[in-house]
Amino acid sequence: MALPSAQRLKRTRDFSSLREHGRSWTGRYFILATRPRPDSSQPHAGFTTSKRIGNAVVRNKVRRRLRMIVRECLPSIQLTHDFVTIAKYPAVKAEYAALRQEWQRLATRAGLLSAAPPAPAP
Repeated sequence: MALPSAQRLKRTRDFSSLREHGRSWTGRYFILATRPRPDSSQPHAGFTTSKRIGNAVVRNKVRRRLRMIVRECLPSIQLTHDFVTIAKYPAVKAEYAALRQEWQRLATRAGLLSAAPPAPAP
């Protein structure tokens, strides 16, 4: 199951506004940018993978992993935030568990997670 369309950022101006007016946290695999949005009833997520990451197949693989991580953590994400996860090159070769752990660490530092996220399904 994919991340619901209503909970994704799609427009370029939304991404630009978030990067310009939000705060960001950097890790080994990602940059996580967040912005409070009190007028919203649900969080909105965006994902960026540049051509520096690799070809389309590689970029899509990284984006699929990111969407899966966010979908697993969605119940514990604060409702009033928009966020963009920007993948860095090392994310291509990283294991899923390492990606998930790093994303949760950055999201916790950013104040995005309101509670401990559920354990991954076996």
